[in-house]
Amino acid sequence: MPIFNRLFYNRYRREAMSNVAGRLLMVGLGPGADLMFLPPAVTAVAAVEPEAAFRRMASALARRHGIPVDVVDGFGESIPFPDNSFDSVYVGLVLCSVDNVAATLGEIRRVLVPGGRLVVLEHVRGDGAMGRFQDGIAKPWSWLASGCQPNRRTVDAIAAAGFDTGGLRSIRRTLVPPPCTPHLQGIATVITPNA
Repeated sequence: MPIFNRLFYNRYRREAMSNVAGRLLMVGLGPGADLMFLPPAVTAVAAVEPEAAFRRMASALARRHGIPVDVVDGFGESIPFPDNSFDSVYVGLVLCSVDNVAATLGEIRRVLVPGGRLVVLEHVRGDGAMGRFQDGIAKPWSWLASGCQPNRRTVDAIAAAGFDTGGLRSIRRTLVPPPCTPHLQGIATVITPNA
C-alpha cells in the first residue's frame, strides 16, 4: 500500500478530499492516510473503523499531526451516529470490502444532512474483458485481500441508495494493477424529495 499511496492514491486522495466540508464522517478510516488531506473547509471529523489496530494507527497519526478526530469502533452497516449528523461522508477504498454495500450506503444517507455530500474514491468493476476478469477472480481475490470485492458495481449501488451520481467520474487508466482498477471518484449528493 505505501507504493500505491505514492504512485497513485495520494494524488487522488488529495483531489477527492478537496470536496469534503463542514462536519465530516470518514467510513472505514483504515490506518488514517486520508487524514493527511483534510481541507480547511472541514470543521469537525469523526471516523468509523471496525479494526482495533487501524483505530490505534489512525489515532496515533492524528495525534502526531495535531488533527482532532473522533475515531470510533463501528461498521458501515451500522454507523453509531444520529440522523443528519454530517455535511460530508467520505468513503476511500472501503465499499469494495464492506459486507453489505446497500446497508452501508443506507446508513451513510441516514447520517448525512439533506443535500449532504458523499465523497467517493473507490475501485470498481470495469467494462468488457476487465469486468469479466474481475468477476472470475472475485472469490479468490476476496480471500487473499481481506474481503475486497474487485467487481462491485458501485455507481449502481450509490444510485439505488438515493444519491445523485452525476458528480462521479470513472478513472479508467491508473497505475494500480488489475483487479483493482478502474476507479470511481467524485461527489454523490443526497436526493431530497421536492417540497
